[in-house]
Amino acid sequence: ENLLQPQNINIAKAFSSIIQTTLGPRSMLKMIIDSHGNIVVTSDGNWILREIETNHPVGKSLVELSKTQDQEVGDGTTTIVILACEFLKVVEILLSKKYHPLQIVGSFFQIIKDAIMFLEKKLAINLNKNDFLEFKKTITSSISTKLVGRFSRIICEISLKTLDILNSMGSTDLKKFVKLEKICGGSIKESKVLNGIMINKDVSHPKMKRSFKNASIILLDCQIGFQKMESQTLLDVKKGKNWENIIKTEENYIIFICNILKSFNPDVIITEKGVSDLALHYLYKKGITVIQRVKKSDNYRISKITGGTIVSSVRELEVADLGFAGCFSVKKICDEFYTFITNCKNVLSCTILLFGPSRDVLDEIERNLQDALEVTKNLFKNPRILPGGGASELAIQNFLLKKAESLKNNNFYIYKSVAVGFEIIPKILIENCGIPSIQALDRLKFFHSNNESFFGIDGKNGNIIDMRKIGIFEVFSVKIQVIKAALENSSMLLRIDKCIKGMPLTNIPNKTKRI
Repeated sequence: ENLLQPQNINIAKAFSSIIQTTLGPRSMLKMIIDSHGNIVVTSDGNWILREIETNHPVGKSLVELSKTQDQEVGDGTTTIVILACEFLKVVEILLSKKYHPLQIVGSFFQIIKDAIMFLEKKLAINLNKNDFLEFKKTITSSISTKLVGRFSRIICEISLKTLDILNSMGSTDLKKFVKLEKICGGSIKESKVLNGIMINKDVSHPKMKRSFKNASIILLDCQIGFQKMESQTLLDVKKGKNWENIIKTEENYIIFICNILKSFNPDVIITEKGVSDLALHYLYKKGITVIQRVKKSDNYRISKITGGTIVSSVRELEVADLGFAGCFSVKKICDEFYTFITNCKNVLSCTILLFGPSRDVLDEIERNLQDALEVTKNLFKNPRILPGGGASELAIQNFLLKKAESLKNNNFYIYKSVAVGFEIIPKILIENCGIPSIQALDRLKFFHSNNESFFGIDGKNGNIIDMRKIGIFEVFSVKIQVIKAALENSSMLLRIDKCIKGMPLTNIPNKTKRI
């Protein structure tokens, strides 16, 4: 008897029980304390699983499954693990009925094809790309299950505006063109999308100007001042006058560099390195504002929107290297100063300002917003939606049960078992609302047996209702990815019959010779 497969299934059951309560709008939160003592409070399935320390290969596989789902489509990280674990429970029943693992795997792959074809032809609703109201409904219903569900309208507007800016650039690369700034203090309602760049920097001299209209900007990644030698140098100065000459030479060099910069008449100089005190004083006298020690990534984004070129040496600076911004300003928000560069001709980057009462809440809002942005991006790519609230899962269940009746071989039992596995999602949604699941699930199945495929669970109060009436929808590409990945992962784990672990070289007996 092979004991590895039951072992894998028991691990899957343990993982499923951990995150089941985090599904739906009435979900519970998990408090995670990592090895450093940091506390994270979240209901994000991917975040919870990746903080779990496990050495078991199946546990690691489920964590990786959730991580992949988050990277691919940004949503459904909890659903995919619950479904994968439920399918492994189905496998346990099938193995007890003496079904061969390869026969089960073959049926699983056929179920994937059948389920996707059914969703495409019978259940998917095509959206008009210009109909933002329908887009908002879908995004809002995806966010409503998160901690920021109360502020779903604001998060939805931020996501749509961000993707609208990215689409105008002809790109959907969120990591490259979107910067997220978290500001501790204020209300979430103050959050907004800035059509430009904001960096957490103040002017380098307290008397420098903090605001410019139509500012010309020089971008540098070199130091403004006397550069230190690479090798250590020792000077033996015997006369005080010689020491004064050395200091004077250094000052003259700094003034020479500042005069080169002044010749281009810039309003602002932004550099990744430091600026000497003498250079700051001289540039302040000339009416030039300096921002120093800016991150390389921020400097790159500034160069994109201003049209400037980052120069590595002041002597190589040319007029064509200057950038321009419609508005440059430094403002104080809460207790810190922030630099704003906006109203640029090249809209090649945007910044999302997130306000929140505390650092922990801000971190959770950021995770929820990242999911919302990914959902919006997928919706723009593939504008098709499916009914939410467990309606899609029960529609698939109904379809598979009918399909099983037409099968003439013993695969009909596999189809029926998988169909039963799909009802775990509406069942958990009902249980998380705090109402008995058996009666509500029976009523829901009754509707679906009468071809009412859009009926599902309203996760806020547990009512059974047509999802089209309350506007609860799921993104088509997210649901397809969930079904495919969950069944494929279950198939992969089912095909494992032995676990082979390599021994470290230190544990090799002395009799064994290394070749």
